[in-house]
Amino acid sequence: MKRFGVYFITSSEFGWTHEELAKMTLEAGVRIIQFREKKMSTKRMFEIARRLRKMTEEYDATFIVNDRVDLALAVGADGVHVGQDDLPVEVVREIFDGIIGVSAHTVDEAKRAERFADYLGVGPVFGTKTKKDAREPIGVEGLRKIVRSVSIPVVAIGGINRSNVLEVLKTGVVGVAVISAIAGAKDPKEEAKRLVEIVKGYFSSLTSGCSDSDSSSDSSSASS
Repeated sequence: MKRFGVYFITSSEFGWTHEELAKMTLEAGVRIIQFREKKMSTKRMFEIARRLRKMTEEYDATFIVNDRVDLALAVGADGVHVGQDDLPVEVVREIFDGIIGVSAHTVDEAKRAERFADYLGVGPVFGTKTKKDAREPIGVEGLRKIVRSVSIPVVAIGGINRSNVLEVLKTGVVGVAVISAIAGAKDPKEEAKRLVEIVKGYFSSLTSGCSDSDSSSDSSSASS
């Protein structure tokens, strides 16, 4: 749970099936998948979620279901993600023993969810057309303010792509959630691979920086 990296949210609005997108992104190195669907019957969603659960297990990836705690329980998902208008997170915590994510747009929403959630999905950071009812973008500074106000991991979402992902990562988030940046690309697998490489490279540079500092400190101590 410390690092999410690229967190991909499946969508059936770009000409691909949920299963096709999940397979391509998993092959590209994504290790956390969220199943998000609003228009299908519960039975159909269950069938898809069950296949995605099996697929993510094969890649040792984390599987999250959006909104539907019942589906998450039915397929043995690792986690569930709820919004501000869904089942209250404190209620979800009583009935679900896995990872719980909560969407937040403001510091107040983030702090209210912090007590019961395992991570926050914060945004939209930038303008996005994927979610029709999306609220006003909070920008990088708004994201940074929320990251600093809570003690649980924050995943950024909303309009994030290769051109702005480094700017977002520098706010202290543990990952970036994307939909259209990958699902809307001509080659989702290749786009996912490139985004994963950027994000991994950034986090590796942080780890390397810490190691270098530690080594310098150790050397200084030894010489003194």
